[in-house]
Parts: sequence; structure tokens; C-alpha cells
Amino acid sequence: MVKKCNEFPCAVDCKMGSWSGWGRCSKECGGGLQSRVRAISTRPNFGGQACPPQTETQQCNVQSCDADCKLSKWTKWKPCNRACGGGTQKRVKSVAKPARGTGKCAKALHKSRYERRKCNSQSCPPDPVCNSKMDVVFVIDSSGSWTEKGYKVVVEFMKGLSQKYKMDSKTVKMGIVEFSKEAHVVQGMTFNQKEIATALNTKLKFRKGLTDMAKGLLAADKLLLDGRKDAQSEVIVITDGKPSFKFASGNAAKKLRRSGARLIFMPVRTYGQSPFLTSWATHPGKENVFRVKRGLAELKSKMTAWQNKMVISTCPSIYSPLLAKLSKAKAR
Repeated sequence: MVKKCNEFPCAVDCKMGSWSGWGRCSKECGGGLQSRVRAISTRPNFGGQACPPQTETQQCNVQSCDADCKLSKWTKWKPCNRACGGGTQKRVKSVAKPARGTGKCAKALHKSRYERRKCNSQSCPPDPVCNSKMDVVFVIDSSGSWTEKGYKVVVEFMKGLSQKYKMDSKTVKMGIVEFSKEAHVVQGMTFNQKEIATALNTKLKFRKGLTDMAKGLLAADKLLLDGRKDAQSEVIVITDGKPSFKFASGNAAKKLRRSGARLIFMPVRTYGQSPFLTSWATHPGKENVFRVKRGLAELKSKMTAWQNKMVISTCPSIYSPLLAKLSKAKAR
């Protein structure tokens, strides 16, 4: 005789799928959490074993948040700051990844980020002409503190100085800004030396009034937007060294330096040295501020010497038309 038994359904236990990968940590440092999940492939039934948790968490990135900055590789050596007579050139490292927490980072001029070396130690010719690939903006002070007679000396100086730059697509591109109460673009960026000469002869004006150097520097910064990416940028400021608005002028100088342009000052003063210009100029300031200590009298009496000095001190490479002519004659 046979009778039925255990006619109730068999228990079905829970079955789980595979775990997913661990998710992103909630923090980059200092201890965060990350989780992973899995799906239920078979749900429990008829009193089978219940499912375990579908999610799981764990700690991650438990290392300290304090980390030193990471620096970039060295840049290429910058052009020499002088064409002859002994100059210097520099290379730098920038911050590739900022420091975290109490981590440390060397200052911009620390030896781990800033290096200098000597260059162009050869002697200087008597008639230097700049032939570097450069975008140069002259910023000329036309404020009232010059006096009209003094301003004429500055204009004559500029006329001669501008002729000491070879200008074409492979060498110098030049622009001119003047400033007093306002800034005026006397000549936009050009390769044409005749346009520069015309601008200096007919467009420069003794405007008198305040010395708002900030507006002159900002106008130069804007003018350099028409420069070339593969050319060195320079802004050379010729001034009596007495800006009306020092704070604004200092900020404008900082903005120009950060754009990558070399900022150079030529204060023409009889009284006072305007020491703040050293901090406004490109570092090292002592190599980018050229003081005419006896003012306009010295500029007038030693005009050619100062023109040569400014070319030699601001242009990485020069040539001498006189020496080139002698060399050519000798070759014959």
C-alpha cells in the first residue's frame, strides 16, 4: 500500500549575481567610502534562505590629504636679456599640481623652480641694430611733468631709437602708445619702419595733464594681442617715473608680466629714483630698469649712447651695419 507524503513545495533559497566593480571613492584623500552592488538572480520562496545585502561599502583613499605640489618640467631657456656685454637668461618650472592641506610648494624664485645662466659675453659694436624676432611696444609718457621742451627731447630720443630695430616678418614688429590722463595708440603693431617714423613725427603730442601709467600699460597689453605667438613680447616704458595712480599702475604692470611680456622701464629723472619700478619690472628688476639719473639733460647730451644701451640691453641679438660693411669690403 502506498500513501502520499511531503506534498508541500520545496524551499527555494536566494541566489545572488556577481558583484559589480567598486565605485568611485567619495574623497580623494582623508578617508572616503566606495560601494559595489549585486543583483538577486533567484528570490527566496517557500521558506528558503533569505537574501544577503545587495550592497557593500568599504573605506578608500585613507592617505593624508596633505601633499606637496608637483612641478612641471623645466621650460626651454628664455632668450638672453642682452645682445652683448654679458647678459643672463632663465628657465622656470610651473606648478603642475597645487599642494594640498599643509603640503609645501617652493616659491617661484626658489632654486628648485628658477635658474639663471650667463649669455652673450662678447663685446658690443658701436652701432647695434636689433634683429631678434620680437614684438615691441613703446609706451611713452606725455604728461605735463616733462614740460614741452623736455618732451621734445624724449621724442627725438624715440626717433633715433626706433631706427635701431630691423623690422620685417622675421625680426621686429613694433607699436607705440602714449599716455597722460588717457592712453592713445599712436601706431598699431606694424613691420613698416616708415609708419613708425611718420607716427613719431606727426602723431605724438605733448598732452600734459596727469600721469596715468596704468592706462598706458593696459593699452600696450591690448596692442600685443596683434603680436605673434612665436615672437618674444616686450613693453618698454619711457617715463619721468611719477605715476599719478601707483596702485592701479602696479596692478597693470603685474597683468602685463603675467601675460608673458618682458616689462622694461626707462625713468628719466633728475630727482628721486622711483624704487617701486624695480618691483613692477620683469624679474630681476635691476636688469629691467634703466635709470637716466641726471634726467633730460643727460638724455639730450648722451642720446646716442642711451639709444645704443637700450637696444643692447633689451634685444637678444643684434648686428652691426658698420662691421658687416667692413667684412663685405674685406671679402672683396
